[in-house]
Amino acid sequence: MRQRLDNARRTWLSPLFRETRRMVERPRPRHWLWAGAAAVVIAALATAVGLVWQRQEPATQASPDDAYASAPACGALASDTVESVVPRALLETNEHGLLAGSDSATCEWTSVDSAQAPARVLHVDYEAHFTDKAGGVSGADAAREELARLTSTTGIDRSEPVPSVGPEAVVWSSTPGAGSAEVAFRRDNLVVRVFYSGEEADGGDALSYGEARDGVSSVADRIASAL
Repeated sequence: MRQRLDNARRTWLSPLFRETRRMVERPRPRHWLWAGAAAVVIAALATAVGLVWQRQEPATQASPDDAYASAPACGALASDTVESVVPRALLETNEHGLLAGSDSATCEWTSVDSAQAPARVLHVDYEAHFTDKAGGVSGADAAREELARLTSTTGIDRSEPVPSVGPEAVVWSSTPGAGSAEVAFRRDNLVVRVFYSGEEADGGDALSYGEARDGVSSVADRIASAL
């Protein structure tokens, strides 16, 4: 019985022993083979990581296909356009710089501190979106997505189209019940946002929404025509 058990054990274990012996007796790979394989793996990983990073990393400059390489400067808006809605306007904010995947400018003119003019504020944001480094999303597509995001979260249900500014342009009341209005529109890869408001002050009455809407639409129309 014991002999049969030992024979059976040897028979059952023999394939494992044969494979173990074969592996032990197999010639060991040379160090340079391991080093070469490791180098290939590292290179492949580096390439993969680089490609992923390139897809995720926003562009830092416009591509040749982007219509606008940078956001317009505040000085590009004619002074008579500003004065038409903000008499005795003072440029209080003039900022320009790179964002993640775009170039942006912020401009704000006010007459809040003027004793000779009603309290008015005109605020303009420009953002030129760049095609991403991998070329998968164009600057125009990024701008279109930004405009859709912007208008979908700012009371689009109360918005009105502004055909004179552009097919995608809309205007809405920034603050319900107050004399302020905002227009957003797109030109290729450039998104423009214009805000206009007027408060009651010693120099004049507060704006109605209709007046704010007409004023901001007029400014947006002039900006669009100049682009």
